[in-house]
Amino acid sequence: MTPEHAQLELSDAYQDSEEAGAMGAHTRAHPREQRTLGGVRRILGWVLLVVLIALLWPATWGGLVGVTIVNGQSMEPAYETNDVVLTVRQMSYEVGDVVSYKVPQGQDGAGGRVIHRIIAKGDGGADTSFTTQGDNNPSVDPWSFTTDDVVGEAALRVPRIGAAFSGSNGLLLGAVAGVVVLVVLWPSRPGAHKSAQKPTVIRSGF
Repeated sequence: MTPEHAQLELSDAYQDSEEAGAMGAHTRAHPREQRTLGGVRRILGWVLLVVLIALLWPATWGGLVGVTIVNGQSMEPAYETNDVVLTVRQMSYEVGDVVSYKVPQGQDGAGGRVIHRIIAKGDGGADTSFTTQGDNNPSVDPWSFTTDDVVGEAALRVPRIGAAFSGSNGLLLGAVAGVVVLVVLWPSRPGAHKSAQKPTVIRSGF
């Protein structure tokens, strides 16, 4: 081998080594990027979970969303037995709204939950009273209630799943949804994304 050939081979090997070194530096930077991305996803996951819990916190505990499980035929065909109805608390309610409310103290069935349609509204400001009737009932409900007794206005119907949550409340449904979101958004380990291929360093000699 002539000196010129040896010098040329050494130059080529040196160049290949530099390229391999650059590849290795890029590979080493990859886990750091993954850790950063994982941290962002973890923060977003917790933020979304907190928002979800706040939105689904039961109205009976001061939240906005309520869950009512229908039991009976008074609201057919709109709502049937074992339908789950999600309600949202509103600033005010109008005739025609379907609302879930608690029967006030001092009235027959006090403390019971009713989901019926408002058919009459008084004019008493904050103490406005409401009268309801089931869509499938021939007579008006005997109860009179105010906004403070209303859990919320019907917003979403999930048919036929009430039996699975009998005796439960909105917190259970919110917890299930929160766990799903957390699992989906929880970041995987940074090492799980590392490439299995390692950079090849070329060594040469005479």
